[in-house]
Amino acid sequence: MTREQFELQSFDLAREFLAVLHGRRLSTGVILQAAMEVHRCIARQLPPEAQSDISLGMAAYAGELLQGLPAFDSTQSNTKH
Repeated sequence: MTREQFELQSFDLAREFLAVLHGRRLSTGVILQAAMEVHRCIARQLPPEAQSDISLGMAAYAGELLQGLPAFDSTQSNTKH
């Protein structure tokens, strides 16, 4: 499978997921947690070296998300220890 075919198939599946969710009132957190559970289930079925590759991909994605977030300011945190 070429990279282009891979991406097209991935986008098609993502559209199917979104079609299933269309009209449902779920929090973003619930949707993301469900997506991570699907990822875990599939990743655990892979050989260890493939799990490592998948983990690096997820870490890169997390890094992309963090780049768009403002820096954490601990003085504004309401968390009590």
